Amino acid sequence: MPGKLISSKAKKSRIAFISGLAVGIVLSQLFGFHLGDVRHCRPIRCIANGQDSDIGARDFRKGVESPFSESALLERRLRPDDTARAPYQPRKILLDCGANVASTVQLFRETYPGGKDFLIHSFELDHRLAPYFSPYSNHVLHCPVAVSDKDVGRGSLFVSGRERSRKETGGKRLFSYRYTVPTIDLSKWIQENTNQEDYVIFKLDVEGAEFDILKKMLADGTFKWVDKYYGEFHLNQAVKGWGKTSKKKLIDELKSRGIASSTYTPSWSAETRHYKDVEDLHPPGQIPKGTPGEPGGVYSSCSASPPNTPRLTLAVQVGMNAKTARKLVTTLAAHPGNVPLALFVYGDFVELFPGLNQPFPPGHFALQKGKWIRYSLISAMERHRDAGLQPAYYLPDSLTDTVVRAAKSRGLRLVQPTSRFPPTQGMFSYLHVENYYNYRDVERVPKAERVLIEQLGDIGGILCLDSDHPDSYMVSVFLLDYLVQKSHYEMSSSDDSIGF
Repeated sequence: MPGKLISSKAKKSRIAFISGLAVGIVLSQLFGFHLGDVRHCRPIRCIANGQDSDIGARDFRKGVESPFSESALLERRLRPDDTARAPYQPRKILLDCGANVASTVQLFRETYPGGKDFLIHSFELDHRLAPYFSPYSNHVLHCPVAVSDKDVGRGSLFVSGRERSRKETGGKRLFSYRYTVPTIDLSKWIQENTNQEDYVIFKLDVEGAEFDILKKMLADGTFKWVDKYYGEFHLNQAVKGWGKTSKKKLIDELKSRGIASSTYTPSWSAETRHYKDVEDLHPPGQIPKGTPGEPGGVYSSCSASPPNTPRLTLAVQVGMNAKTARKLVTTLAAHPGNVPLALFVYGDFVELFPGLNQPFPPGHFALQKGKWIRYSLISAMERHRDAGLQPAYYLPDSLTDTVVRAAKSRGLRLVQPTSRFPPTQGMFSYLHVENYYNYRDVERVPKAERVLIEQLGDIGGILCLDSDHPDSYMVSVFLLDYLVQKSHYEMSSSDDSIGF
């Protein structure tokens, strides 16, 4: 949630958070790269306001409070007589049938527009997978439950004889036993538990059981309760009573009614981070017109400078440590030099969960497949928009062709700082005890300044401080003193510099 870092009256006397300020967001706690917004000057509250340092935990507890908690029941008892009920309020519902390891819940929550507003019902027959769903609120898990075309009371989870024979590996799905689970008539359940006024998205991936289920839903007219269908057809899966011809006939009927879109390509594939209309729902044209740079362009230096006056833009790569980030940003804001500053902030700061960390070590995210990178970019951009921000710039931890293509497809410009602290290239690529940490603070400051200025050279560019490193705070004031008072650089806002 955004908040004010500096009041409008104080802007002129402090860091110039003007329209050129690039407020950035890193994509999500899963991946380590950053996005920036050149159109909005709305920093993140947990950085700016010490009183809100624990707001994430408070909001989270409030968001998942049980309707049967003491406070909720007390509120209910204190309400006036509500025998005259208010008109029915349609709900947004996702039916996740074949929920597996909550991959659909994650993909939907992170990337589907308004996905956080949906009530999700997940149906999964393997009880061993239930813990995967524990992090999610506004969610109902039906497990172990198998969806079917009839209420038969129970069904069996088992593996084929070929997989059972693979004793060393356990087979492709690693199942080693069979057991019985309750089953429900899904068509009947939908009609009894949703309303036609609701907006219902129905995702079905149940390893061949979809043919009986969909046939009954057509017969029952249940698709009147469904607004959008995602699914996968298992044409090569052996299903009792169904051959390839009868399967294709059913699929053709679904396609003729506008329910299904493809015979062979899954319309929802959470394991590959893809669904059929992901590009339609997230068009790259959302980046504001007139944004400097080109989509997919990689920029590490500033635009043309006046003769003999190289330009320099100062940026902060805000990490996941809210305490050190607040110290660094407020210290820079207090400097009298009126230096324009670009902030790149982790996406999770938008949701006010500063305690989360990124599991990918630097450089490893760029090794992922293109759809995974696209998924994470979309997720971060959605978090931006939840806070009223429109991202335009992206600061990747590592740069590969796959990363560039994914950013370009979203209309993003990529930023690669000319100079970083902690440094990532040259003799100080890795700070060691011998070359840095063995020294006192007073000795570290000039060492850090020297390596930053050496990276910039005579051409200037983009200088980026990582707030997660506590020495960024220690060096910040001395660095600004040098840049403002003694250096030959023209300090420029991101709007001026990222014209490139």
